[in-house]
Amino acid sequence: MDKGEFKIPRVGSAILVENNGKYLLGKRNKKNYLNFWVIPSGKVEWGENLHQDGIREIKEETNIDVEIVKFIGWKEIINIENDYHRYVFFFLGKLKNNEFEIKTTEDVSEVKFYTVDELKKLEPLAESAKEIFKMLNLW
Repeated sequence: MDKGEFKIPRVGSAILVENNGKYLLGKRNKKNYLNFWVIPSGKVEWGENLHQDGIREIKEETNIDVEIVKFIGWKEIINIENDYHRYVFFFLGKLKNNEFEIKTTEDVSEVKFYTVDELKKLEPLAESAKEIFKMLNLW
């Protein structure tokens, strides 16, 4: 870090979307956790609350509309080598309607719903995702 550079951790929001016993994950296409399966998330923008951020990020990254069901928990994720330090707040969500078309973006190269058994075989799966499934007593 340069002497004049000042970095602080960022705040992010993630929504684990459940649909008929399956959970939405995306294959990350960014430097931190590149090619890992993650719960779609993003950084909170100025003036935006955690709920708004999570809903916006899911729409931007997957093209689906969701609503939040409940708060799950939060994780601090630090990866200095990849210039990443975030406090991520995780929520459980559901689809707003059953008519949707999943699309990928530059942030995620693949997006799909998986059963918990399928998730246990999915590699590589981000540790934070495993921890959230454990918090929900699904892992």
